[in-house]
Amino acid sequence: MKIYNKKNFRYGLGMTILGILMLLTSIWKGFDVKGTVILALCLFLGIGLMLRGLSRDMSREDRIAELDERNKMVEWRAKSRALGIVEIICFVCILLSIVGMQVMEEFFGGMLVAFGLLFTVMLFAELVTLLYYNKKL
Repeated sequence: MKIYNKKNFRYGLGMTILGILMLLTSIWKGFDVKGTVILALCLFLGIGLMLRGLSRDMSREDRIAELDERNKMVEWRAKSRALGIVEIICFVCILLSIVGMQVMEEFFGGMLVAFGLLFTVMLFAELVTLLYYNKKL
């Protein structure tokens, strides 16, 4: 048996192992609705990805879809939009932390530092990638 798409096979193997570990944990601690749904999804998706990694035709379809320019552009736009949304949320959290420092200085002060560092890292990452791609193109 040959593995044609190693990335899909690895993801599928990881999800299947996670599903099996969740099954063992559920047997040991007891089943609940949320855990059972996640367990079933992990097992079904994991086994499906492993089968796609082992099938020649399905692996070829996956590679073609991976290399499609439209799919790449949609992925890049989605990641860019996600970064913008996270920056806005982080900035709002910074503002809320500043207001909250009036109530509990220690707790909200720590949150302010954490969100400030995170916001700074995101801005620097955006700046570096912007400079890199402007230089490259």
